[in-house]
Amino acid sequence: MTKINLMKFLKYIFILLMAVSITNCGDESSAPSFVLSTANIAGSYIINSLSIDTKVTSVTDVSGVSVPFTVATSTSTGDTFQVVFVLNVNGTYSASGLYRIVSVVTPTVGNQITNSEIINFTDSGSYQLNTTNNTLTIISSTGDFIEGTMDIVTFNETTVSLSQETEVELDAITTEINSRISFTRE
Repeated sequence: MTKINLMKFLKYIFILLMAVSITNCGDESSAPSFVLSTANIAGSYIINSLSIDTKVTSVTDVSGVSVPFTVATSTSTGDTFQVVFVLNVNGTYSASGLYRIVSVVTPTVGNQITNSEIINFTDSGSYQLNTTNNTLTIISSTGDFIEGTMDIVTFNETTVSLSQETEVELDAITTEINSRISFTRE
């Protein structure tokens, strides 16, 4: 073989190898995703984690200037979950059981306060799933469990994780609450 023919041959081999390499590359994650729907979210769940961060601020007037300041912050963490949460296909839910919540309150002035409480509840109501915005709205009949509109952070065949950010204003006091709860399908 001449040098030019050898180069052409190697060029064709190189192009062939590239073509085979490219066509063999495929999407490894071709498994169908678990679509968020009322039928797919319906089921029985247990709680994995629960955390609530709260910040309370106030506004005072100093020489005609509104000055905000933090009154207190708190972190609450749930554990020892013995809770069953059931979402039904018809848009209703039930939840009952026990769990412990430990809250640590840190005031701007004074000492940190820790409180531990066992929560025993039974709740039911309805829910609305918004698959466009990935939100779940819980309408509680008693207010003893989670309620309001929550963002769906994680949704798959085994896990549903929700988060909610709320802000409540009462006169000069603003309370910001960030809640996160995670469930595992039974």
